[in-house]
Amino acid sequence: MKKTKRTKKNKKKVSIYKIILFSLLFIVIGLSGFIIGYLVNQTQSTKQIKKYKNNLVILENKINTLSKDLNSKKIPKKEISFNLIKPRNSEIEDLLSVTKNKQIENQPTIVKENKRIKNKSKKINQKPKLVIIIDDVSFGYETKLIKQIPFHITPSFFPATKGHPFTPLYAKTFPDYMVHVPMQAMHYPHPEPHTLKVTDSYSTIKKRINIIKKEFPKVHFINNHTGSRFTANLQAMNKLFMILKKEHLGFVDSRTTPFTKALIVDKIYHIPMYSRNIFLDDKENSKYIKNQLRKAVKIAEKKGYAIAIGHPHKVTLITLKNAGNILKNVKVVYIDELNETKNKF
Repeated sequence: MKKTKRTKKNKKKVSIYKIILFSLLFIVIGLSGFIIGYLVNQTQSTKQIKKYKNNLVILENKINTLSKDLNSKKIPKKEISFNLIKPRNSEIEDLLSVTKNKQIENQPTIVKENKRIKNKSKKINQKPKLVIIIDDVSFGYETKLIKQIPFHITPSFFPATKGHPFTPLYAKTFPDYMVHVPMQAMHYPHPEPHTLKVTDSYSTIKKRINIIKKEFPKVHFINNHTGSRFTANLQAMNKLFMILKKEHLGFVDSRTTPFTKALIVDKIYHIPMYSRNIFLDDKENSKYIKNQLRKAVKIAEKKGYAIAIGHPHKVTLITLKNAGNILKNVKVVYIDELNETKNKF
């Protein structure tokens, strides 16, 4: 009897040991699988990080190369004209705050040419094209004056704010328009609400552009309000152009700084992009505005097209209304008439 009891006890002990042993084996196998899976994931993550870093290095090298190429191109002094008088317009004030006490004669102020438009106009003897943009459009009385001008004037509307809440409604009454997006300046003391800053993240800029597209569903181009700091910042402009590419939007550089990176970044993204040639009304008198128009016409005759920017001052709009004799040798077109947007993306 004693032997049978001992045998049973031994069998129980053996079965307990077996359970413990199998449990330990199960735990070891589970831990091994977890460790192996973790190591595999770590290896894949490391590969992804390396790939991402390599892509960043390639992009930075490309940008640096393009920047060196542009800096090596010297432009004649005659092509650089900054009117160093105290302005009454935000873009002019922004520009002058950057160029003050700086020698800008040798800084690149390259204007992107649309060779396709230039060559086409020569072949079929079309008139050179002139785009006239009116920035800062905010109120109904301004839109009424613009509509009285017998040319295809392109208004550039501020995004809606408490100060000018009805700009999207005014935009709907025009066949073609732009949006005048506030961007960070170097020293401008009166920034607009929701001004894009160089410290803004990709998602912040994208959210702002998406709101603008929702408010202005027919917009094809934006241009910068002020922006001397933002447009001179390579990282900020890279984020902006990446978003504009995805959202099928073009960019007109108001050129509020001679250090703008718009042309450099456009070499990467190839969106529809143009640069201002002339500010019309840094002096608010008719004689000066007419002279600036004549300069714009000469540039258009030389290059095939030109872009002039003015503001919704009464004197500017009345001068444009009566400028038929000055503009007789050019065709004043909307920005979308200058650029076939659908074929650029």
